[in-house]
Amino acid sequence: MNLSGLGLVWQLFLRVTMGGYWLFFSSQRWSDRSWLKDLVNTAAQGNYVPFYGDVLRVFVAPNWEMIALVATVLETGVGLMILFGVFTRIAGVLGAFDNLNLTLTFSFCRCPWAEADLPLVFWFYFAAMLLNVQIAFDQSSKTIGIQRFLNRGSRDA
Repeated sequence: MNLSGLGLVWQLFLRVTMGGYWLFFSSQRWSDRSWLKDLVNTAAQGNYVPFYGDVLRVFVAPNWEMIALVATVLETGVGLMILFGVFTRIAGVLGAFDNLNLTLTFSFCRCPWAEADLPLVFWFYFAAMLLNVQIAFDQSSKTIGIQRFLNRGSRDA
């Protein structure tokens, strides 16, 4: 297998893994999102990032149910798009943006989880953000994924 073949295998492995990542974490909220209320409120009250913390306190915390539903739908969609190789660039960018928000929300606050193990919390979300950036440059969906058939259809027209 040549280097480009190994690169394709790596991208496919990363795509399947990150699709599973998003589907796993979104599935935690499919049937019950009530546990997020205290989590979001604690993170919003303890967040010390200028402007971002204010947005969490003024908009996100009071509207936590709507935000949680939108995030669940978004993360499910991102997971499916990445997993099946359709619009992976869009999915990678959306996933990276979501992980950036999670990093800013949960890593930069005076919260029990951040005080207990800040490096772990930060690197968990930040590393996932970097992997989503890599997904945005994925080439495997052009060979192994639904995007291959979508691209073929547009060339035939």
